[in-house]
Amino acid sequence: MSVAPAKTLLSPYAELFRAAVLAGHEAKASDIHIQPSRDGVAIRFRVFGVMQEPWKTLGKEHSQSLLLAVKKETRLQIGVSGRPQDSRCTIEGLAIDLRVNLLPTLFGERIVLRLLDGSREFGIENLGVPAPTLRDLLAALNHQNGVVLMSGPTGSGKTTTLYSLLCAIDRTAKNVVTLEDPVEYTIEGISQVQVDQKVSFAGALRAILRQDPDVILVGEIRDEETASLAFKAAATGHLVLSTVHANGALEVVNRLLNLGIDRDTIRDNLRFSAAQRLVLKLCSACSMPAPVAVIEAALGSLRRGKQESTAGYRIVNAPGCIICKGGIVGRVPAIEYLTNDAASGSVGQTKVAVTLQDAALLLAAGGQIDVREVANIG
Repeated sequence: MSVAPAKTLLSPYAELFRAAVLAGHEAKASDIHIQPSRDGVAIRFRVFGVMQEPWKTLGKEHSQSLLLAVKKETRLQIGVSGRPQDSRCTIEGLAIDLRVNLLPTLFGERIVLRLLDGSREFGIENLGVPAPTLRDLLAALNHQNGVVLMSGPTGSGKTTTLYSLLCAIDRTAKNVVTLEDPVEYTIEGISQVQVDQKVSFAGALRAILRQDPDVILVGEIRDEETASLAFKAAATGHLVLSTVHANGALEVVNRLLNLGIDRDTIRDNLRFSAAQRLVLKLCSACSMPAPVAVIEAALGSLRRGKQESTAGYRIVNAPGCIICKGGIVGRVPAIEYLTNDAASGSVGQTKVAVTLQDAALLLAAGGQIDVREVANIG
């Protein structure tokens, strides 16, 4: 007679940690913060970009025990203290990967866990962007070569947009390779390379160019060498997707110039330059029509002299419903961009095809975001 293996007993602190991960997942949190203070430790969630009130607080007599349990559960080095650590792990019974970072602080080691949904499916049609933006994104992907660049602050959804673009490419007909730091999600049919201290973006990009790629995703263009290699790859028949630090689509061009890429090279190879922000997405089941007075107050001069219908504009239903959390079901990208033609002029003459405010206005007119968010974009 076979005997079932004994169930592993967890400490109360390990149980608390797993309960926090489950609660964070159910709350659609992107991150869980385990934050020490003078008085103890707080467990907090970031939901739809906003830090929430503590989910749980413990007195300082419990801080070390919780920290030790979390370290064990997340494969951080238990015997190491006083220096940053990174790890990655999964939680048994949940389709969630955790990307873990530990940072020493004045009151103890702080841990932040990024929740990565292993069952997530990427698709450009799921981004929720307006039809004109979707059309221009697909047009950029149809080029056999060139550079497509996304910019925006941390947490603005750049990775999601790039992954969605990759999934729109025919991966059976094309050799697609990525360079990422770190690899957050695995995508079927793509060769993904982890960049770390041993392998730089520039070094890995040189190696990839000998792998006969059609499409290359470079997680980030950080320096002159990587920028030069990316544009050389584009000029020799490859389509390169990447991100760059800039505050807007036009600033992407200026950033490239600062990284040593000349105007002619940018003109010949930059297919799409974008900057994006994430805006709270309204629940379609309970959002409410926006009163005309609210629309006029929110949009002001943006609608002055215009006679189009106001029927599409909505506002949040703060109490929410059984489908949503406070009237919100997620976030949707507002994408500012310029295309190849726009990037061809001089810096002073170049104009974005769609500004962030234009993008937000389109989302509001389609009822996807609260009309009052248009004025807050930027």
